[in-house]
Amino acid sequence: MKIVVMSDTHLRQVTDEFRRICSRYCDDADMVIHLGDWARSSILDFMEQYPLEAVAGNTDDHVIQDRLPTKKVIRVGSHRIGIAHGWGAASDLPKRLRNEFIGVDAVLFGHTHVPLNAEENGIFWFNPGSVFLGRGSSERTLGILHINERIQGEIIRL
Repeated sequence: MKIVVMSDTHLRQVTDEFRRICSRYCDDADMVIHLGDWARSSILDFMEQYPLEAVAGNTDDHVIQDRLPTKKVIRVGSHRIGIAHGWGAASDLPKRLRNEFIGVDAVLFGHTHVPLNAEENGIFWFNPGSVFLGRGSSERTLGILHINERIQGEIIRL
């Protein structure tokens, strides 16, 4: 199973570049997960053409905040996956998220704009970075999960 994971698009409208990125990576995906900070609801409307799971971020407009939860647990095959945008300081965000998601196999989050692809204490942690606004030395990125018996992730530079 191929799952495209993106976060922190921060777009006010659907751009040609965003259409190209989605066409290239999402058209053949089994699922697309967006981890919030869409910015405007037109981006959510556009993404609903794909098999979408999504949460709202801390900078999203009120329409997105009303339509989407801030966190949820989804089931993909035999795996329970927690998804959230995140909030506050980046340095201890995984620690805070650990307390939000009990009994999951993976936690996917955004907010930091810095990619993460790691396993710790039996939990897979994944942050796809930001499609348009990498931070620090981070480039523009999105993620792809390959799920079968295990969850494996890759970070794609855009």
